Amino acid sequence: MSPRTALDLFDPRGRLSAPAYRHRVIRLLLAFFGLLCAAIWLAGLGLRWPALLVFGAQVPLAGVALVQTARRLHDRDRTGWWLAPYGVVEALGVLPLERWVDRHPGAVIGLVLAMVGFSAWFLIETLLRSGTPGPNRFGPMP
Repeated sequence: MSPRTALDLFDPRGRLSAPAYRHRVIRLLLAFFGLLCAAIWLAGLGLRWPALLVFGAQVPLAGVALVQTARRLHDRDRTGWWLAPYGVVEALGVLPLERWVDRHPGAVIGLVLAMVGFSAWFLIETLLRSGTPGPNRFGPMP
């Protein structure tokens, strides 16, 4: 990959088709899990700092994933700001819901159903649906 192409991965302008997005998601997931396995392996060997550096290499991958998802949302004629509610839903996933389920079962069930529903919609929107036909406010068809 040339440096120009690598920097283009961080450019949120334009549109990205569903097949191209799926291809990039698969490549990013493989790179993410490869780095995670390498970091675990290095930590298992007692090489703490190299393991932390390899693990830290996942931060740019997360940035690329966000930018490419924003471009995919542009293809659906949505702004990249749709990543914000998705981030909130994902952040809610770390709440200690098992502590609250005995006192507020209805609220916890409702929250979990809303989280699952929004996540399912977001995945269908980005991975499965085709882009808007013709040019839109984010540029021409990819």
